[in-house]
Amino acid sequence: MSVILALETTSDVCAVALGTVENHVLESHNAPRQHNKRILPMVDAACTSLGIERRDIACVAFSAGPGSFTGVRLGAAVAQGIATGTDAQIYCAPTSLCMGENLYRTISLTGEYLVQRTSRRDLVYEARVNHDGERCNFVVTDRLVERHEFDGECQVFHDSQVPLSALDVLLLAARQKSAWQQPAYALPIYVEGDHPWRPTR
Repeated sequence: MSVILALETTSDVCAVALGTVENHVLESHNAPRQHNKRILPMVDAACTSLGIERRDIACVAFSAGPGSFTGVRLGAAVAQGIATGTDAQIYCAPTSLCMGENLYRTISLTGEYLVQRTSRRDLVYEARVNHDGERCNFVVTDRLVERHEFDGECQVFHDSQVPLSALDVLLLAARQKSAWQQPAYALPIYVEGDHPWRPTR
């Protein structure tokens, strides 16, 4: 089975998973503003642990957001650089679908539900997803909403309940092999109306 390198950098979590669904290593740290220093040594450590050369990697998958502007850009850049240098493919994993994979992996949750991640102040990224027991798909893609704004029709899971993990990026990539692309398409996912600009006082 194809070896996948998976990166999670969209929040304070900096995580790397490497291998296949059946055999993988995972390293994760809560490392605010340290992702740029940690991510490549973590990739090298994972390769050493499994005895894998970078050229053996078939796909570099990264949690593409939406999320921290710096984090999603860093993940995209590192994924693109490694994939370009090793002739691997890319998978841009929507972070909301990664949360869906986590909920299925940890509590076998299927059906429709909402996932939310903190953006800033009282705003969250929210998506409605559905896991059918085989894969997670969007019902409604990410949008920016007030923290307590939801339709009440289904359960809501916040990122405080669903820890982000590179393992879920790897699992999603393994299930979505038809969506693997060339490195040039390693692009972050942004939400309309969201931007890092702050007014000065």
